[in-house]
Amino acid sequence: MSKLVTEAVTGEVSGVDINEILNLLLAEASQSTSFEDKSALPSLNNLPLDIEPVNTNIVQQQVNIIEDEDLRQVYQIASQERLAKITSGLERLQAHPDDIATVELLRRQIHILKGDSASVGINSVARVADSVEQILFNIQEERQLFTSEFCDRIKIGLDGITKLVKEAVTGVASGVNLDGIIYQLAGKSKQIDEQEIASIFIEDRELREVYRITSEERLQRIERDLLYLEQNPQDIGILEELLREAHSFKGDSRTVGAKPIETMIHQVEDIFARIKRRQIAFNPQLGDLLYQGLDVLGKLVKEAVTGEPSRVNSGSILNQLMRLVSDSEFENYGFIPVTNEIILPSAVQETTSDIPSVPEAYRIDTIRVPTGDLDALVTQTDELTVTRIAIGYTTAAIEEMAIIWEDWKTFERQFKHTDKSHPRENPYQEKLEKLLESLRTSTRDNTSRLNEITVELNEKIRSLRLLPLATLFQLFPRMVRDLARQQGKEIQLIIEGGETTADKLIIEEIKDSLTHMIRNAVDHGIETRDEREKLGKPPLATIWLRGYQKGNTIIIEVADDGRGLNIENIQQTAIKRKLYTPEELEVMTENQIYNLIFAPGFSTRTFITEISGRGVGLDVVRNNVERLKGNIQIESNLGKGCSFRLEISTSLASITVLLFEVQGIVHAVPLESVQTTLLVGLDEIAMASPSDSIADGKETILWDNRSIPVASLADLLELSNYPAKLDPKFRTNPFSRGGGVSSTPTWYDRQPSNSRYCILLQVGDTVSGFFVDCLLDTQEVVLKPQSKILKRVRNVAGTTILPTGDVCTILSPTDLIRTLEKQTISTVALKPRELPKQKPVILLVEDSIFVSTQEKRLLEKAGYEVVVAVDGLEGYNKLTTRKFDAVVSDVEMPRLDGFSLTATIRQNPEYHDLPIILVTTLDSEADQKRGSEAGANAYIIKSKFNQDFLLETLAKLV
Repeated sequence: MSKLVTEAVTGEVSGVDINEILNLLLAEASQSTSFEDKSALPSLNNLPLDIEPVNTNIVQQQVNIIEDEDLRQVYQIASQERLAKITSGLERLQAHPDDIATVELLRRQIHILKGDSASVGINSVARVADSVEQILFNIQEERQLFTSEFCDRIKIGLDGITKLVKEAVTGVASGVNLDGIIYQLAGKSKQIDEQEIASIFIEDRELREVYRITSEERLQRIERDLLYLEQNPQDIGILEELLREAHSFKGDSRTVGAKPIETMIHQVEDIFARIKRRQIAFNPQLGDLLYQGLDVLGKLVKEAVTGEPSRVNSGSILNQLMRLVSDSEFENYGFIPVTNEIILPSAVQETTSDIPSVPEAYRIDTIRVPTGDLDALVTQTDELTVTRIAIGYTTAAIEEMAIIWEDWKTFERQFKHTDKSHPRENPYQEKLEKLLESLRTSTRDNTSRLNEITVELNEKIRSLRLLPLATLFQLFPRMVRDLARQQGKEIQLIIEGGETTADKLIIEEIKDSLTHMIRNAVDHGIETRDEREKLGKPPLATIWLRGYQKGNTIIIEVADDGRGLNIENIQQTAIKRKLYTPEELEVMTENQIYNLIFAPGFSTRTFITEISGRGVGLDVVRNNVERLKGNIQIESNLGKGCSFRLEISTSLASITVLLFEVQGIVHAVPLESVQTTLLVGLDEIAMASPSDSIADGKETILWDNRSIPVASLADLLELSNYPAKLDPKFRTNPFSRGGGVSSTPTWYDRQPSNSRYCILLQVGDTVSGFFVDCLLDTQEVVLKPQSKILKRVRNVAGTTILPTGDVCTILSPTDLIRTLEKQTISTVALKPRELPKQKPVILLVEDSIFVSTQEKRLLEKAGYEVVVAVDGLEGYNKLTTRKFDAVVSDVEMPRLDGFSLTATIRQNPEYHDLPIILVTTLDSEADQKRGSEAGANAYIIKSKFNQDFLLETLAKLV
């Protein structure tokens, strides 16, 4: 106690573990004979609210402080003023509990404080303020009466906010038990403390790896069965499977000492048991909570096997699971009041950290291998050993042959000094001939045996890397379910061809691309239930995810029965972004217009949010697929649906190519893209008519009754003026007899003067021809990817080293065809914006001084002129005084809110095209829909506020 007194008067941390001391005192007291009823002893969990147990984790908690000194000062002043208004308003409400106007004033002030705190990253204040706002909102909506109990809860929240604000501006730890306050605001008496969910790490390495594999598999099976249960809630058999998996998972966790995981999965198991006993009914809200529990379990498993802190707020999820189990009926469960951050299915609350969040690459760490395959590999390695020994004997024979050769040369030198009139016998010639013949035979045998073993080893090892596509496909049903729930849509995901196998690398690399496409299908492609009913479609939409193999190609399709691609919208967006002129778009084919959506930053969405309309994703998809030597094909039927087809080669390391020469340089293209090769007469080449949409203005040839556009590959690769055309010494042909320097004349001499060699390449349904100087050979080569420095080079897929040691460029058929069409999507970019002579002017409408100060500084630093209005009415009045380039507005403001301001602005035809961006704390889908219907161009949530996103959105709209 003396140390604590010293800490109180000096401010120096004493280092005393209060909980440990109190527990020791209570334990000692429980053994005393003076206590007959030991149950009457107090416990740390039952201490009064004004003597809360000290959280021993405070020392380890990250102190929230605003780094910017000016913002810190503004935040302090604004927060103190708002807290003072709330305190005085609460006193007035105590005297007049039926005064709804005072309740509205209190709610508005706490809402603004929440927004201020979220925008500056003080999430602790934002969370407590959100819980207080929820209480006031329920009172305002007359869902509950204002009583002394609710007044006490609000005071607890205000006291915590005051301390947390002080921490944010001083950097001194507040000592506030954040989860404890939020739980008290929700009116709960029991809570799982952070100490009960302390981090855990499995020390034994082997046990850790086994636990990781089994836990991941169990979580996948539980999630899969839970999705099935959601669609078939009456299936008792699936509940048995869920109970069995959960129970086994709990036992595994208990065995390795992972207490937090054991506690969490025990609550999940208990809920499954209650569903089976029909004590609670399974519905989407319960499913949301169970999925959040599985997400937390996945992060805790990772923590247990890696030792890295998961930084998840598992206590809040666990408390909700415990509350659900303790309630007698699920119907009384209602809205989850613990925290509003976990309403959405996909949200798992994480504790704040200064460590930046970097998305982890999808990696498959383990593969199950049959022991028979391992035995076959051992047999092949034994064969390699035998061949290695045989090659060793060959090496010895070569050494012996070298010795004989030296003896022969010595013999020849001696013979020069002897009498040449007498015939001589050469004793070394016969030995050398026999040795050469033996060496030739053994080398041939060893080479043949080595080739056979290498082929078998290569096939066997590659087969071990093959995994079913179901390994990847099983990740998406949950994602579709959560996205559909968030957007209020009804969607089923049908998976076909999951048994098709693909290389492990393909599955790892294609995961992000499939994620983008499926999210786009849910967000852009599928209509809402009302829209589908108006169109005569079934309310339940469908997305298909198919996988199958065709020859040496893996094909993955993502299709939906939604809106389809609107060609007119794509064309308008391309014109608006100044990518193409209307004249250029007029001559494009349907597929060429579809391919425009793969351009960086391209989006037909007119309403921008953090996850939609930003034009981020499909260009990344295309790049990822092409890096895997694949391509994407699009089929669409407006109003009926759209299909994306990914075609990826099964072989990634080696590839069979067609070798040819252009301007004396050897190039290659993948043989799988070569439709055929032709010798085309000059009289067969014609110029396409302007009416030909496929080959407008290009040279063409007639092949298979089709008009095929053709071009000189030397021109496309910009090699027409390469020195080899002028000086033969620059021509490198590793297949010539000149040891790497081509002695063959230019192509005019190597093919008939009235004809040219032509390679027809096919990508999807598109066929194009390319003239080359000469055709050399087909050959299997090892593909070398481009370096990080040359990450993306137009028309180049990679390089390889030929048997001669020369480097050969492997060309990309997809890029070559695009280049021929003179619209290579891989190089399309938004044209640089010409900076206006005057700064763009932004009207900033915000009633929070702190937020307006922060946003004003940000925008001015980015080169904008900013005019500030304190509410919607003042904002509209200022709008009429001068020309503005955009409006950035809050939503909840006095006199005229952001939704009404936006609708009022849109009523004036003069402001029809004026960009309007709403920045608010309202994060529900309904609020975002209201913003879109009012006429806003973008909707940014303050709790997810990102400065770069705001500037990016302005740059896109202004």
